[in-house]
Amino acid sequence: MNAFHTVATPGPLRALIVGAGFMGRNWAREIALQPDTDLAGWVDLDEAAVRDAAKEAGAAVAVGTDLAAMLDELGPDIVFNSAPPAAHRAVTTTALEHGCAVLTEKPMAMSLAEARDLVAVAERTGRLLAVTQDRRHLSGTKALQRAAARLAPLTRLEIDFRLPHRAGPYVHLWDEPLLREMAIHLFDAARAVTGAEAQSVFCNAYRTPWSWYPGNDSAEALFRMDGGLHFAFTGCWTARSDFTSWTGSWYLEGAGGCATWDGVTAPVLTPAREEGGPAPASETLPVAPQSAEFPGLAEVLAGFVRALRSGEVPEGECHDNLRSLAMVEAAVASARTGAPAVVEN
Repeated sequence: MNAFHTVATPGPLRALIVGAGFMGRNWAREIALQPDTDLAGWVDLDEAAVRDAAKEAGAAVAVGTDLAAMLDELGPDIVFNSAPPAAHRAVTTTALEHGCAVLTEKPMAMSLAEARDLVAVAERTGRLLAVTQDRRHLSGTKALQRAAARLAPLTRLEIDFRLPHRAGPYVHLWDEPLLREMAIHLFDAARAVTGAEAQSVFCNAYRTPWSWYPGNDSAEALFRMDGGLHFAFTGCWTARSDFTSWTGSWYLEGAGGCATWDGVTAPVLTPAREEGGPAPASETLPVAPQSAEFPGLAEVLAGFVRALRSGEVPEGECHDNLRSLAMVEAAVASARTGAPAVVEN
């Protein structure tokens, strides 16, 4: 893990947002709420859209359509990359080359090879690059992470994800919209909870007859993780009923019992019991309160700011995030070939 430049200058860290869409507007709100950040500029290729976004946010900031020019003019400490995924590589590279730390939306890049190129740029420039993996920061995820030690050794994790989501236009261009756009959130959270890395995967992906996506909207993936853990993911982005939360429905099992979580309320841990034995009392795990606006986002920003002030490596840092993206790429490869695929680590 390479060290990165920290920021020692007094006053709030100066931020620039790239992208005036849904996530860019959410970041504008979080930047305003974080005491150690100040929004200095906003960039989007659609000048009218970025002006409207800044007006909606009530932010008196510089706006423009030329990222390099804005970086030269403003010299921000942080760039929030909320551009469409196809632009992530170019935006992140430009920001790192201008001496900025970058917090980018997932996926880091459109392929594992491109993501590795970005990690190399971050290493060469000595700048911090991290990916917004907000599911890691949910109170329920943290509670499951603590519970995993009580259940160890872990043997099985199941995550079921079902929603009827109509994603943005860029997602419709992908062959595997569910795997490439959404699954990385759950794969990354699975790594965070269990502390295990994926070794291989067998994946089946398909398109429902009523799908509004040209590509596959559904998938089942079985990962072999280290430590003897098996992780089963099932997902559908055109579900017709019995929807899960955006974090899915979880079942985690080990020698000490099991834990379940609906992705919203507090997880529940049930101790192990012998066949025919009395049912043990279940325990609702304690969780910390979080913002209802976009749970986990404030914690992502706070961790990134803390990293730039202290040198502490934040969750979602680019070297670590390569392993989550590698799970996606291996699942896609397995779905194409109909054979198991190795997860590159």
